[in-house]
Amino acid sequence: MAHYHLFLACLFLVLLVSPSLASQCNSADLKALLNIKQSLGNPTILSSWVPSTSCCAWKSLQCDRAGRVNSLTIRDSNLVATIPPSVADLTALISLAFIDMLGLTGPIPASIFTMKNLQQLTILRTSVSALSGPIPDSICQQSQLDTLDLSSNKLTGSIPVSLSKLPKLRFLDLSHNQLTGSIPAGLVHGNFAFLILSHNLLTGRIPLDYGSANIDSINLSHNRLIGDASFLFGAQKPTTEIYLAWNRLEFDISNVVFPKGLTDLDLSHNQISGRVPVSIRDLAKVHKLDLSYNKLCGEIPSGGVNTHMSVAAFGHNKCLCGAPLSPCHKN
Repeated sequence: MAHYHLFLACLFLVLLVSPSLASQCNSADLKALLNIKQSLGNPTILSSWVPSTSCCAWKSLQCDRAGRVNSLTIRDSNLVATIPPSVADLTALISLAFIDMLGLTGPIPASIFTMKNLQQLTILRTSVSALSGPIPDSICQQSQLDTLDLSSNKLTGSIPVSLSKLPKLRFLDLSHNQLTGSIPAGLVHGNFAFLILSHNLLTGRIPLDYGSANIDSINLSHNRLIGDASFLFGAQKPTTEIYLAWNRLEFDISNVVFPKGLTDLDLSHNQISGRVPVSIRDLAKVHKLDLSYNKLCGEIPSGGVNTHMSVAAFGHNKCLCGAPLSPCHKN
């Protein structure tokens, strides 16, 4: 995922300008910012937010050339608060982030999802306090949304089907929540897409349309998914990371052809059967491989990437043999 975040950093250099380029901020933005500060309890991190100065010079935000606030990032481990609904009054906002706010609680304000220009939304915590409740259906109003990261919270309910109506959404991370139900089809679009739904309580089958999507990284591990996932693979697919571990997937992997650009593959702790595919030898770029705790059988193809793999990558299967495991007993 590092290359995606590098891409985002470059994108922000284009979208955002230095505060010095905008001498005066918009009066409506100024009012909204002061309401946000008050709602958060006037924290020290926002001490530069003084009405007598231009808000474009304040910390934690950026303005565009017209003096409109288009980026707001609040990072404070000492804050104990809910997300202020007045954030939605920053109508020119492109990027909004609440990060490492260890005391962040409550639901996501539905008003946030009425912000028509928002492209990146990140609400990420790292402690026992977290956002709770469902993801509002009104999220479908954010037609410009490119990045949505609501990971590591306590969100409940199902993943809104309305998320699939966001035509520009390419990065979706809802991992480490308590989401239930099935995975909707068509959640991410375009090239260079990331779908990260791991560590939830999701059930059912993986939608078939993800087999034809241009997904760079897919992580559905640590859920309760069932059925066949072989359609996610293919020699010409652009996928570099596939994490499906700790589910209840059940299919024959024998004839699967892995994407040649794979760097990470984890299918462990499922009920996958068959033989280890010959195509595994061609994964020249792979640095993480785990097929353990399945029902695989037969001899592991020799050569290629397998010469670098440890016993742990293939252990605890039904009847696998051959390096790096014990030699096969041939009659």
